[in-house]
Amino acid sequence: MSVYRPKDKKGKYKSQEFHYDFQYKGRRYYGSTEKTTKREAEKVEARLREELKTPKDTTTIDGAFDNFWEEKAQHYSEPKAVSWRLEQLQDNLSEILDQDRVDYNLSEIKTRHLARYVSARRSQPNKRGHLPQPATINRELSLLRTIFNYANDVWELEITVPNFKAVMLEEPDARIVEVTADDQAKIKEHMREDFHDALDFLILAGPRASNALVGKGIVLTADAVDFDHMQITFQVKSKKPGGRRIVIPITGPMATILANNIGNHEDSVFTYVARRTIDGRQRGARYPLQVHTFRREFKAAAEAIGKPKLRVHDLRHTAATRTLRVTGNLRVAQKLLGHTRSTTTEKYAHLMTDDFATQMEMVHSGKSQTDKKSRNITGTSQTKPLKVLKKRRK
Repeated sequence: MSVYRPKDKKGKYKSQEFHYDFQYKGRRYYGSTEKTTKREAEKVEARLREELKTPKDTTTIDGAFDNFWEEKAQHYSEPKAVSWRLEQLQDNLSEILDQDRVDYNLSEIKTRHLARYVSARRSQPNKRGHLPQPATINRELSLLRTIFNYANDVWELEITVPNFKAVMLEEPDARIVEVTADDQAKIKEHMREDFHDALDFLILAGPRASNALVGKGIVLTADAVDFDHMQITFQVKSKKPGGRRIVIPITGPMATILANNIGNHEDSVFTYVARRTIDGRQRGARYPLQVHTFRREFKAAAEAIGKPKLRVHDLRHTAATRTLRVTGNLRVAQKLLGHTRSTTTEKYAHLMTDDFATQMEMVHSGKSQTDKKSRNITGTSQTKPLKVLKKRRK
């Protein structure tokens, strides 16, 4: 049993009541038993555990959440994040419905309750003392909307779905930062040499660091590299079991990096050299490069060059930005990044607008990018400037 009496930071009991805190099939359940003796509290916890084993009424909030977890959410690529969002929704919505003295049912959740949920969440700091970002709250609301739709489509409950769009918070524009070639060179000057290939590869291929380095159980191995067909396969997070595969071409610079690194370790393409013997590692031997290790080294180098706000994820932005600038084709950038929807890639569209304006200015000024003979839109030489016709006087 896991009942206990909560204590404060000084070790004193904060309540006479025993609390329960346990996990069942990946989800956490906690709260007060409202009992002051351990034996009675253990009976309450045992009853709660037994209730979890019986089929749930999908019309109630806790029943719907439990069934949705069993049937769908636990198989998502990030089940812990989903479980945490379900906890936030369940705790806050229960309090809000309590205020209106209505049952904890999905059908009782109205748009006004969602508005109060948003207001409550915006004032609730996390463990680090930071208030949740609009995107965080929107993800929670989106999950709840998914549950409503699932209840109607799969469980056939015919529940009226609240107006989620009316309460969704406006999110700031996506942060798109490009690492310039100059900054890339400076970062490498302050970074370990055995990290250089990983840095260059992330900028060339554009994967998330967790898909190329060791992170969240995903490792880029030699099996993912096909030199015969000059393709590389990344396994990325997805709602689909086992993730989703993204296949992109291997260019000449990418091939050089991969060839220089494959074979240094049996499990991972990108590795680092241990500088000392510690924790089972031998000095001078190579080990798989972890995402958090690379991130720490990158942040230190970024701060050293006076760019402390640079993130490892900006390397992915850089790959997309450089690709889009050269090709002018959003579809190519979409394929590179592995986005399933073009709308996700459209956050880079401002680059096309900027470059288009520059090119139009060149056309109208009679210049080209190479300062050679100017050409018009059709590609034919402009030997004479266009004449402006004057209006005849009557």
